[in-house]
Amino acid sequence: MPIRKMNSADIPAVLRIQGELAFQDWNERQYEQEIKAPYTYAIVYENESGILGYAVFHLLGADSELLSIAVSESAQRSGIGSQLLQAGLVQLDLDKSDCCFLEVRENNVKARRFYENHGFNLFGIRKKYYADGENAALYRTEGAKID
Repeated sequence: MPIRKMNSADIPAVLRIQGELAFQDWNERQYEQEIKAPYTYAIVYENESGILGYAVFHLLGADSELLSIAVSESAQRSGIGSQLLQAGLVQLDLDKSDCCFLEVRENNVKARRFYENHGFNLFGIRKKYYADGENAALYRTEGAKID
């Protein structure tokens, strides 16, 4: 599988994907801090075309969190996002029924459907969470759904 841990040399490609999708505004320093943190599981999907996607998880015991996941527009709908998500979810301690949480823009129907298809369940709405006033939909899953 072409998924591996993210390193500093990957950050320019990750920032390119992030900019292409315009959904997040992390900077190089933030990614550097994440990949060095002992509780972070940051991964990239890379093939002969280069880095096509990435995901950043915080593995915090029973309450882990998916902070970011993205796939280049040219590679979307090819299963890369599913592979990245599954790679993170299998890091959970299934014996302890660990949960993974995430938040997504309430109006992002495409992303919400993706998460729901991978076993995430809506459990709340955080009103006016984003800077533009949009609500965040809160999701969680227990354990990993392996396809």
